[in-house]
Amino acid sequence: MEIRIEHLNKEFPSRDKDGKPTKAVSDLDLVIKDGELMGLLGPSGCGKSTTLYMIAGLKDPTSGFIYFDEDDVTHLDPEKRGIGLVFQNYALYPHMTVYKNVEFPLTNLVIEEEQKAHDVEYEDVLQEVLLQQDTLIACLEKGAGKRGNDTAIEELIRAFRITPSLAKEIVSKIKKSEEGYANSLQLLLSLSKERKAKKLQDWKNKGFAVGDDYILLRDGQATTIHRRLTKDERDTLVRETAKLVQIEDYLGRKPSELSGGQQQRVAIARALVKRPRVLLLDEPFSNLDARLRIQTREEIRRVQQATKITTVFVTHDQEEAMSICDRICVMENGEERQIGKPQEIYRDPNCLFVAKFLGTPPINVFRGTIKDGFLLLGEEPVLETPKTLENQDVLVGIRPEGFLPLPKKKDLVFTVDVQDVLTQGRDTTLIFSSPLGEQTLGKAIIDSDIEIENGRHRFAIKPTKIYLFDKETGKRIPL
Repeated sequence: MEIRIEHLNKEFPSRDKDGKPTKAVSDLDLVIKDGELMGLLGPSGCGKSTTLYMIAGLKDPTSGFIYFDEDDVTHLDPEKRGIGLVFQNYALYPHMTVYKNVEFPLTNLVIEEEQKAHDVEYEDVLQEVLLQQDTLIACLEKGAGKRGNDTAIEELIRAFRITPSLAKEIVSKIKKSEEGYANSLQLLLSLSKERKAKKLQDWKNKGFAVGDDYILLRDGQATTIHRRLTKDERDTLVRETAKLVQIEDYLGRKPSELSGGQQQRVAIARALVKRPRVLLLDEPFSNLDARLRIQTREEIRRVQQATKITTVFVTHDQEEAMSICDRICVMENGEERQIGKPQEIYRDPNCLFVAKFLGTPPINVFRGTIKDGFLLLGEEPVLETPKTLENQDVLVGIRPEGFLPLPKKKDLVFTVDVQDVLTQGRDTTLIFSSPLGEQTLGKAIIDSDIEIENGRHRFAIKPTKIYLFDKETGKRIPL
């Protein structure tokens, strides 16, 4: 499902009587590809959640359009859009079991489908199971003891992926005699064939033919119906979805008996159980601790790749967005600043806002000058620039990993005052100060094998980790 957003705007009335309306989203154009995980990323108040709610149908745009494939859903009711929505607070029903929480969206779901001869399909499936005698008998043999029938039913469901009602019929009608199960199997198979012939005749008498995949045809055309899901269909969807998000062992528990991460997986299962066209995630990890955040976001990525559902993920945490998203849209003040693959945007930001927002630790920003073909930080030339670049004052961004200690004699260097040295595994983080810095303290990341003490140090700078920005507009100046 492709989502296409065209010139989307959202304004909220001002609280002041004569004040101007607040523009939450401004002229947003965005295409989210079929099966893609798109992250809407930005600080609080940038319009990312408002955009998500407009995609969901929970807020109406002031102007603009939203398309799901070719369908204009701009003003369509949320329940008609085919979406699954996961909030940051889970919104689980505390009095219901996990099973009931996941099943709830299915209870009143009305589906339109081609009408099928399910009774004929039922008999064919039954016959297919009965013909696999070795596997069938092995399942039945496990049904001994106090929970004999229940165990046999569970084994049949697992082995043949059949409905509970079909498994119950097999168990109730097949009895073990002195000769084993053979007579009961043969008797039930013959009975099923007779029932199938009768049901086919019944449909014929009603003016239908049974086509491929048991579709009912009238005058050669497939017929359609609107209906609610059966109990067996709901059960199958719940159990398949629970297995997908790995909560099948918790279906009998209440939400209060689960950890935060498990509760979040229940919320995801509830959003997925309807097999939505689009999955929408609004800050889904904000209530989890650091370890669970990593675990749960990896889980969401696995599920999204398995289902191929087009997914929109709202977060203010750039590390989360960069770790699981196919592409991200960085937003500021309701406007899109840059769209692309996370690493591409990190390596090639188009403005100072994007450069500062992406990266941990954040980019270091200094006041610099372009003069006679060189970039100067203070009096030190740190980079040769194209001759076509005019002399001007600029803002200079240097990624923490761009600092090279132990420069060679021929290298251009930049001097900073190292205030602290923090070694963490393979990397060492240097906390430094510079009178040219826009920030009070900057950070450099170097290999932990290199020993550096506090004090003034000279560093070469990787040319690919230096970015120039217009001092007034913040726009990137290409090198």
